[in-house]
Amino acid sequence: MNIVNKYLLLMLLGFTSIQSSFAVDAKPSDISVTNAFFYVPLGASKTTMAFFTITNNSNSDISITGVSSSSVKHIQLMPEPSLLVPAHQSVALKASGRYLQINELKTKLSTGDELHLVVSLSNGQKLQLIALAKSAYDQVHGH
Repeated sequence: MNIVNKYLLLMLLGFTSIQSSFAVDAKPSDISVTNAFFYVPLGASKTTMAFFTITNNSNSDISITGVSSSSVKHIQLMPEPSLLVPAHQSVALKASGRYLQINELKTKLSTGDELHLVVSLSNGQKLQLIALAKSAYDQVHGH
């Protein structure tokens, strides 16, 4: 390898390392989901709601752009179709705010069953998560 080729190779390697240090995409470990659950549908209903908390520990805002499951015909983020998760913050889906509307479950699920979900993010990542079935009657009520 002659001196010119060595110099070009060093320049290319240097440029590549500079480029990677400015990458803004979140690493998989920067995004986490906790407390994922859904309510067991009542009676013969195949519709329910699911909830979770998503944490973004990256330096960039991300958005949830969609959610899917092989066990469900249609899942929709409500009341809007996407959800912004700012950098270094958590967002909780809950009954009094944002939630997942699950329509047409393909099988009957009971308390303790699992529902596998795929959460699509604006940075191209797909998070695999498991939501556990809870009964709506299991909630703590204050008097």
